[in-house]
Amino acid sequence: MQKLIKDGAIVDNQYVLAQNDDTVPDKNTIVAVDKWLENPSAVAGIWLNSDQNPSLLKDVDLDQFDVIGINFPAFVDGRGFTYARLLRERFNFKGELRALGHFIPDQLGYLLRVGFNSFDFAEDVNLESALKLHKPFNVKYQGDANDPRPIFLRR
Repeated sequence: MQKLIKDGAIVDNQYVLAQNDDTVPDKNTIVAVDKWLENPSAVAGIWLNSDQNPSLLKDVDLDQFDVIGINFPAFVDGRGFTYARLLRERFNFKGELRALGHFIPDQLGYLLRVGFNSFDFAEDVNLESALKLHKPFNVKYQGDANDPRPIFLRR
């Protein structure tokens, strides 16, 4: 079973990411948002590509999903950071927010700050090494998705 980092630990990936049309969606599947919008069904979650703004979900009850994934096609594509923050703050998504694809372990601290709490890295990433970068900053001057207060209000 494939592993991922979730809430600061390496765990088994309990969901199947449906990346092609052959996968039959069920309660353990994460499906592409455009496929789900065409045929809404009971699934574990949905995933968005970096060119699919979360505004696609403005009329959807996000509480029905255990997980929402955001795919990073390349580590230089930063739109997923913005989408995570939108899902947490504007759409009030409280479930698991999963980074998928081609991001790098060095980005882990920043991904945490915008609201991600699980990380499904590309297969070539060593999860033990990546886990060492989980929460690398213990003092943050700016607010973030987890605590919007700046440092002077946290004293």
